[in-house]
Amino acid sequence: MANLFLTLAKFIIGFLSMSTAVIAEAIHSGMDIVTSGISYIGIRASKKPSDKEHPYGHKQSETIAGFIITIILFMSSLYIIYEAILDLFGTKTIIVSYLVLGVMAGSAVVNAVMSDLKMRSGKKHDSMALIADANHSRMDVFTSIGVLVGLVLSAYWIHADSIAALLIGLYIMFGSIRLGRKTTDILLNVSAGDEAEKNIKNVLKDYNVELSELKTQKLGSEFFAEIKIKLEPKLKVEDVEKLTSNIEKKLMSEIQGLKYIVIQIGSLDSKKGFKSSVYRGRFGKMAWQGRGRMGGSALGPSGECVCPKCGTVVPHRRGVPCTSRKCPNCGSPMTRKG
Repeated sequence: MANLFLTLAKFIIGFLSMSTAVIAEAIHSGMDIVTSGISYIGIRASKKPSDKEHPYGHKQSETIAGFIITIILFMSSLYIIYEAILDLFGTKTIIVSYLVLGVMAGSAVVNAVMSDLKMRSGKKHDSMALIADANHSRMDVFTSIGVLVGLVLSAYWIHADSIAALLIGLYIMFGSIRLGRKTTDILLNVSAGDEAEKNIKNVLKDYNVELSELKTQKLGSEFFAEIKIKLEPKLKVEDVEKLTSNIEKKLMSEIQGLKYIVIQIGSLDSKKGFKSSVYRGRFGKMAWQGRGRMGGSALGPSGECVCPKCGTVVPHRRGVPCTSRKCPNCGSPMTRKG
């Protein structure tokens, strides 16, 4: 609503004063209405729950909204630059009044307030759509000030207004390019950043485990972490499950924005290679994938499978690893009975 009021006021004042810079600002404010609407749609879409086609949710909707905003900003900057260059080679008369100056000064104040509100909320919720829109409003503050200066100087040099419009267009163009880089980085699976990865490493240090690899990936306002750790091969399955469960709970509770975790476990003993994956986070349950058993190799085609939780024993099936079977009583992953 604020942008709608500013757009109408600037268009009326721009045509009455015949100022290219003011009309350029009116176009810019009109784009604010569009970009705010896109931000709203993107944020609403990102709140949709995950489904079969989108198992990681719809968080990237915010990033896509931010990317669309940068494209609109870039296109509007090209139009403003085009009009400013045409006016530089023409002749015109600019009518500067206190009303014109008052509208532009008021525009700068309103946009400063909106930019601050959007930026605070955007950073709080790590919303790329809101941050992009906040930067757009911040650009409006500087462009409104630039128009004010151009209008005052136009009394001494007629082309000052066109120069101000040209500088506004260039400022918007370079600002949109900077925003575009941020949004495309996220769309291209950029990492969650050094601070987030440092926090994950600090949590792992508390559990005295060896970290062999850490990968993170932004998913809109949230992020995904793939963690590879090494443990002693003599540890029992139930001990490993308890350890990874504690790690997962602490990571999810202490690190803001972390919503999906994959913990891959390797053995410290390379001769008795054991590899397994524990999937946690919003996936809900823990699932094991591996070969052999903790601390040794497979026991051959015969034998029995045992549940480490309830002690249920079932005959081993040839060609089917015990670790891939679930206990018929409690549903827990089973292991070979050694």
